[in-house]
This record gives sequence, C-alpha cells and structure tokens, in this order.
Amino acid sequence: MSSERFQILAKPNWQKIDGHQAIDTLNLDLLCALDSFFDHIGHFKLTLPTPEDFLAWATLSGGAKDLRLLSRGLSAFDAVDPNLDVIDVALSIIEAKETFRGTDGKGRPTYGRSVSVPLVELPEDWQAFLQHLRVRRIGGDPSAPSLEIQKRMSQKLGQYIFLVRRDGLGEDLHQEGLTAFYGDISTRISARTGTLLRPATLRATWEELERFARLRGSYSEELGAALKTTLAMLREEELAVTQLKYEKMHGLGGPPDIIREAFALLGKTANSSSPGKRHILRNRAAALGLPAILPLRRDWDRIVFGKTLFWDRGRYRFRNFKLGKTALLDGRRTFPASIPPRMSCFIDALLLHDNDPKYLGALRAKAEQEQRPLFVHPNGTPAIKSYVSRVWSEVAGTGATIARTMIHDHFGAKGEEGLTKAMILCDQYSPDTSGHYRGVSVHQRVFNATQGDLLEEFEELMSTN
Repeated sequence: MSSERFQILAKPNWQKIDGHQAIDTLNLDLLCALDSFFDHIGHFKLTLPTPEDFLAWATLSGGAKDLRLLSRGLSAFDAVDPNLDVIDVALSIIEAKETFRGTDGKGRPTYGRSVSVPLVELPEDWQAFLQHLRVRRIGGDPSAPSLEIQKRMSQKLGQYIFLVRRDGLGEDLHQEGLTAFYGDISTRISARTGTLLRPATLRATWEELERFARLRGSYSEELGAALKTTLAMLREEELAVTQLKYEKMHGLGGPPDIIREAFALLGKTANSSSPGKRHILRNRAAALGLPAILPLRRDWDRIVFGKTLFWDRGRYRFRNFKLGKTALLDGRRTFPASIPPRMSCFIDALLLHDNDPKYLGALRAKAEQEQRPLFVHPNGTPAIKSYVSRVWSEVAGTGATIARTMIHDHFGAKGEEGLTKAMILCDQYSPDTSGHYRGVSVHQRVFNATQGDLLEEFEELMSTN
C-alpha cells in the first residue's frame, strides 16, 4: 500500500467505513477524489449536498475531471446513490463552461469564419513574404512592422482574399479587386450591431493593405497611389467620427449612469440558461461598472488576484500596483485604491459565477493563491489585454480611457475642489497640484471620500428611478 493511500485511509472519515469491500476496488485517483469531497463536506458542514455544493467542490479542486472521478468513486459504494444524479447536474454546468467554444475580444461567443481566410490559405508568395517580415522583426530589424501589426495585416489580407475568391477575381492586389473589396466592406452590415462598419474599422483594413503593398514593393505606382488616396479619405472620415465621441459621452450621462447600466447588466445574468453566457454577462458588467468608479486607463486588464488585488478588511484592495503608463516615473507611489463595498458585487460575481455565496471566501482564497487574472473566459483562459476597453467601445463608441474624461466632466463643474477629486480618482499628478497629495495617508482618505461622494450620487439616482 502506498504511503499516500495509507494516509488517506487512516483519516477518521475512512475509519468509519473500514472494511467495506468497495475500498479495495478504488484506485488512488478515485480515493483522492472521494477524500477531497469528504473534507469539503466537513469544512462547510454539509448534510445533504446540492448541485451547488458539488459545483463548488469541483471549482475549488480539479473541475469536471474530478467530478467524474467522484461519481465513479461513489458508484463503487452504491450504484443507485441519489448523489450521482445531483453530480450529473453539477457536471453539466461545469462541462458547458470548460468546453465553451470561445469568445472574441469583447467576451462574446466566437463563430466560424464567414468573411476571411486564415493565414495558411493566403497565396503562397504572400505567406512567404509575411514569414520574411516576421523573421526580420524577431531578428531585431526595427524597419519591419511589429508582430501585432503583422498579425493584423494577415487578418485584413485574409478578408481581401476571401472576397476576390468569392467573386472569381485574381488572387493579388489589383484595382478591380480593391474596388470590389471597398464596395463590400463599406456596405457590410455588422452582425453584432446591425449597422455599417465603423470608419475606424475601414481605415484599419485599408491601412494594412497599403502597408503590405508598400513593404512588398512589387506593385505599380498607380496602385500604390490609389491605396494612399483611399486611406487618406478614410482617415478623414474617422477623424470626423472621433469628434462625436464627446457628444456620445454626454448622451450616456455621467459615471452614476454607467454604474446603473452595469448593475442592470449584472441583473440580466439570471435570464440566461447557458453557463457560458452567464459568465460572459458577469464579465461585461464588471468591465463596464468598475472603470466608472475607478478609471485605471487600460490597466483593468492586468489586474491579478493575489498579485495586485487582495481581499482585506472587508474590501478588495490594490497592493504593489502602479498604473502602467506612469509606473516608472521618479517618485511614483503605488496606487492606494480599493473597491467600495457597494461595488464589490461585480468582483464577487467574477469569482462566484454559479456557485453558492457561502463559498465566496474559499473562492477568493483560491483566486489569490493561483494568481488568477480578474477577467477570464468561461473555459478559464485569460481575456484579451484590451478586453475592458473593447466592452466600453460598444457602449460609448470609444475605449475605457473615456472614463477619465467622464470623471473630469462630472467633477469639473465643482471648481478647484472637483478638479482635485478627479485627479485623485484618475491617479494624475503634476507639479502644479503636487501639494494636494502630501503623504499616502492623506491621499488614501481623500480617495475613499471621493469614491463615497460618487456612490452617494449613484444611490440618489437609483432611488429616483
């Protein structure tokens, strides 16, 4: 008998059933699964485990794999144990999340390609040139585009090739193909929004076509000039739309209005029958609501439990955290922020998902121990780095950085005091205002009071609706 098996069977729980004939039939994996669940029952003082209890145990241990082991282990003792049906309910939920087919950058389900081809289906000479660019960049050549730009270039070229193949045109850059492609993308209706593609999307697409033609250097001057002309036109259209973002911001209202919308989105999770979609809705609610009370620029996407975010003294608190854009400036202090209790429900939801609230403490500890990113997909993989900003782009028409503008706009009408509050919340410093921030303790008190002011306005807004 192995030492691990001996240690398990020596526990009081197993001594009570010592001599049962099923024990000898259990391999070590089954024995460990049963022992872990027995410990779970004792720790949480369970009497009649529910699907939520089995789900929480699986979440805290090895997921669907361990649930299957537990089911096999229990069936060895009693093939008609009622708990087996309860386990099946929990297993269906956790399997739905683990096998979720994936999400896009905004956390929505992804679907098959319908407007592009993958890199491996591009013309062979294009693939060879793109590989050449990649090798140059990895080798340290700064004149080659960054790998991120190269990835985007391949995607846009894939859309172009999809179109010319569909229309039976030659598989290269030429005026006939470009005219057909522009006509397609400029009139394409987004399946998500039901509207035409945004000018920024059109500009980004044409930018990569022009970049590819310019870098390759094998196309006529006429074709290059035509690409540049269309690109300039698209940039002007994008600039005009950018000027409207502030009008859209005022149409949305202030931070309290965004917070209210986030709470409404969080409330919709109960309406979905899909575990994966419920997970996505909780992600999106948090991505919308949290920047409205704490505008961290793009840094919400790099928050990690147990590394920069901790549960301590009744709040989620930041430690060892500096905003990425200014973290290396001389004298930069760590950000003294915390999440107000009224807003903790968004982060709680990211940890709990479909689990019973009684397991929240254990799930917090697990997330900190594993240093789990704040935003993960239903299958547990980390969300894309620009996830929060992309969620905001759907609501405000621009990224989450507009949250800072909204904070300044909201508090700016209150004069110098309002400006100081806005700069505190946005973690902004300058020589002219450094006197406002003498010492971390002063900063912390003002920060908490400022968040309180904003949440009071939110509560008043909620009570009048």
